[in-house]
Amino acid sequence: MNSKSCSIPQSCSELEIDLKRLDRTLQAAHRSSIDIKDAYDFYVLALKEFNKENLSDSFLYCDRANYELTSAVNEAKINIRGSRFHSLRTISYFFQLYGLYAIVFAVLAILFFSMLIYQHPQAEILDVPLWSSFFAGLGASAQILTGVAEDLRRYGLATRYKRLWYMAIPLISMVFGYMAYLISSSGLIALNDGIGDGVFSIMFICFLTGFLTKWIINRLSRLSRDI
Repeated sequence: MNSKSCSIPQSCSELEIDLKRLDRTLQAAHRSSIDIKDAYDFYVLALKEFNKENLSDSFLYCDRANYELTSAVNEAKINIRGSRFHSLRTISYFFQLYGLYAIVFAVLAILFFSMLIYQHPQAEILDVPLWSSFFAGLGASAQILTGVAEDLRRYGLATRYKRLWYMAIPLISMVFGYMAYLISSSGLIALNDGIGDGVFSIMFICFLTGFLTKWIINRLSRLSRDI
């Protein structure tokens, strides 16, 4: 069952925002193996009424879907002597809903790349310092963290980085950081400026390249489709 089978029409109404939020929460619950059948049924009814521009009934169905979803999440908790505690399913639900998996991964990646920069500042491959790749990985990790923070600020829940593909972004950024060092250092040499004098500028360029990794991937994908 996929809660994205019904599309929400483009609108600026508050009800549309509520339906989109409900759609994302249903997806998070479904991926966490929480039974959302009743909530999903009311969600579909809310969408149908919304498409008919029957906003009052759509709102009622949406509200009932939220109620059923809350009940389903509570049912997924562990019952110990009359008290309910979070289970692995409900913990997974909240982690997916608020992007906590991505936050934990980004924080660990930042610590990892920071450690590499500190412990291996002189490591090189083909006369290119590896800190260029490490700074790019640091930038990519920071981008994941800021992306989730922006989602939470705007929507109250995570809309990006819900799939495992984002874990590859820091690794891909390391390649871009390596190339960014080659390009920027070549520019300094062409300007008769020593690389040592502009090392901090190159570090920033590598970090910024890593931060823009997702944007670079999108541009390269478009370019490859046009070829």
